[in-house]
Amino acid sequence: MNFPIIISIKSTSLSKQEKNFILKIKPFGVIIFTRNISNIPQISKLNQSIKSLSKNTLIFIDQEGGIVNRFKKFKEFNFLDNFELYKIYLRYPSLSKQLVFLKSFITSYYLKKLNFDVNTVPVLDLPIKNTILMIKKRTFGPNFNINIILQKILLYNLNYFGLIPIMKHIPGHGVTNKDSHLTMPISKLDKVSLQDHIKVFKYFNNIPLAMTAHIKYLSWDKNNIATFSNYIIDNIIRKKIGFKGLLISDDLKMNANIYNIKDAVRLSNFSNLDVILDCSCDLHKYSQIINSFNFSKNYINTYKSNKLQEYKKKLDFKSININHYHQLYNQLLKINGF
Repeated sequence: MNFPIIISIKSTSLSKQEKNFILKIKPFGVIIFTRNISNIPQISKLNQSIKSLSKNTLIFIDQEGGIVNRFKKFKEFNFLDNFELYKIYLRYPSLSKQLVFLKSFITSYYLKKLNFDVNTVPVLDLPIKNTILMIKKRTFGPNFNINIILQKILLYNLNYFGLIPIMKHIPGHGVTNKDSHLTMPISKLDKVSLQDHIKVFKYFNNIPLAMTAHIKYLSWDKNNIATFSNYIIDNIIRKKIGFKGLLISDDLKMNANIYNIKDAVRLSNFSNLDVILDCSCDLHKYSQIINSFNFSKNYINTYKSNKLQEYKKKLDFKSININHYHQLYNQLLKINGF
């Protein structure tokens, strides 16, 4: 069984220490960042090398497109932010749906071809008036119905290419004007207002993976961010939203986590997280997590039932003229003056 941790690596190839660690621990996942990518053949080879050490380890990437783009040097991944596509929808719904389809189709095509297993989308956060731009740009806007329409298109393409989705940031990161990478966001919204933010997660609660929000929601738990809150995970995420899949922490390296790794893992055990994500590249820190993080019953049951295997597909990439899709995306923008 793979240990329920998602790790990151330092460079464009595995060090000897990283190889030994992956071979021994067989982590649930390895997440790839811009620092790990130099060119297309290299990243494909890197992903294959990880799989050769642990065939069931999933290769993750956060490739939303727009503001969150791990392939910034590559024109193939140059797309509008989701919020721009939402604004287009308000004027030209059909055009927006076509652009979302093309953006997600092209992205999923390349990720699958490069041996990725998981793209950490969809972003189901609903922005409010003062939502920080770092989150707002990544969303399909505040309207519930528009989100459903556009997220379904995105998820269709992930499923078509056999990529596993992760909904984030559960139970909603749109409620704050703070960046959880830099500080701990605190939401004072009342319980009634918070209900609007969990509706989208509830609609998509059959997605197999979800990532927590490093936010303190005072109306639900005055002491803990959602990641470390047993109340939020049990009563809001599991019961009200009805999520039954694997719950993954957002990155423990982020400043919203004010605890050292020992205390963070202790709180994760209490809150019943299934998988810990840590992007520090610190093998010593990973060893500390492994020594103290408890397997949850949900992780073991999901692992045994092999639900994630349902997403695996073999595709004939030669039958897809990806340049045609790129040309269509660019022509639609040009014709419509964007």
